[in-house]
Amino acid sequence: MSKTTNFDLEHGSAIATRAARGIKGAIAIVLASTGLLFLMLAAGVMGSSRSAPITRVDARSGPFVTAYGNTIQQLEYGLTPESVAATSDGGYFALALTDSPSGVGVNWILKLSASGRPQWQREIGCASGAPGDYGLGVSAQQTSDGGYILGGGILGCHGLYIQRALVEKLDPQGRVVWAVAYPAGPHGSAITQIKQTTDGGYIAVGSATDPNLYLGALILKLDGAGTVQWQRELGPIGSTLAFFNAVQQTSDGGYVAIGESSVVGGSFPYPTSVLVASFDPSGNVRWQQGFNNVDNQGSPSSYTHALSGIQTSDGGYLVVGNWSNSPGGPFPQEDSGGALLLKLGSSGNIEWQKAYNGGIYCYFNGYDTTCVLITALPYSVHQTADGGYVLAGLGNLELLDSVPQVPWLAKVDSGGNLLWQYFYYDTYPTTGRPISQYFASSAPTNDG
Repeated sequence: MSKTTNFDLEHGSAIATRAARGIKGAIAIVLASTGLLFLMLAAGVMGSSRSAPITRVDARSGPFVTAYGNTIQQLEYGLTPESVAATSDGGYFALALTDSPSGVGVNWILKLSASGRPQWQREIGCASGAPGDYGLGVSAQQTSDGGYILGGGILGCHGLYIQRALVEKLDPQGRVVWAVAYPAGPHGSAITQIKQTTDGGYIAVGSATDPNLYLGALILKLDGAGTVQWQRELGPIGSTLAFFNAVQQTSDGGYVAIGESSVVGGSFPYPTSVLVASFDPSGNVRWQQGFNNVDNQGSPSSYTHALSGIQTSDGGYLVVGNWSNSPGGPFPQEDSGGALLLKLGSSGNIEWQKAYNGGIYCYFNGYDTTCVLITALPYSVHQTADGGYVLAGLGNLELLDSVPQVPWLAKVDSGGNLLWQYFYYDTYPTTGRPISQYFASSAPTNDG
């Protein structure tokens, strides 16, 4: 994959005040210290207030930036943000993983009003299990009945210590309606994304582990009650392993799944390739494609990751992630990696590809000079009304003595050319330095 576009990462202010052109609104959750930093971006000036824990949030209207923490008996527990969605009442729904006093990992869900005021919160999982047990949700969406669907994995919880794929259906108040664990692989399985389908059921993707502990890319079609209608796996085959990170129902009722594959052998880490597969409504594979740089022998030679993707308005697909020619080293080269966009046609053929980085940046860290490749990592992508795309993830900020990772938002046109990018970050009051954060999830708001 040749580098076709460079981007210069800007030195941003503490909070960007220009809105994203081409979108009326977007929401995102950010990892910030031990809490959730929730951003609502809209056309106009973005607010900059923060508050934690959630009992201290003040009501406000319009754009906001607010931090939320999970506090139990005056002790704040760490959070890992996973997913965010706009809700039909104009509010928002956020999903995170949290610790508990018993040492069991559980899901923490938070429902917010349109102004960011918490309406309710719940912990869901095997809260009475032994330390080390967990129920984790990494994907969430509001369903057509006003409730919510969560996908992830579960370990222990008074059962076998083999991780199983987990789906939980919640009512509009966050109470569990049903929960099903799926032993999709003999040595484990997990869901990385779940979405409701037009028939009222669900499509989920992730991975299943075989007896040799190799991963196969897993896709599950469920009915509205969580019963499996069909299940498919791509791999593992021999020493080739694979997994899916994202899925979307396509306009013809089928599905496109996006993930990664790699061949185990040689030196670790093993080169990884982008994997894109198309399925018909019954789960039959229409086509599958792999993308990577190759060496003189035709073998994959780079480390390419696909984290998200969408079907585009022209019937094709856009895949986002990053790539590198090496797993890392002390002497980076300007053409050695960057953020990655792959635009595919309806049959999976490449229409265009773009890789973006900001070149090499060298700084003195207090002991010696360090040089790094300035780049970004998009976690999600959304198409805008003008045919372009908005990317959300993390990017490198250039400081005199470090290169912290901070939330990054960028817009490209329909051909993948960079139009603008912004950083959104908070600072330590005493030093003025940015707090290391990242966009963990993003979604368009109901107003577009």
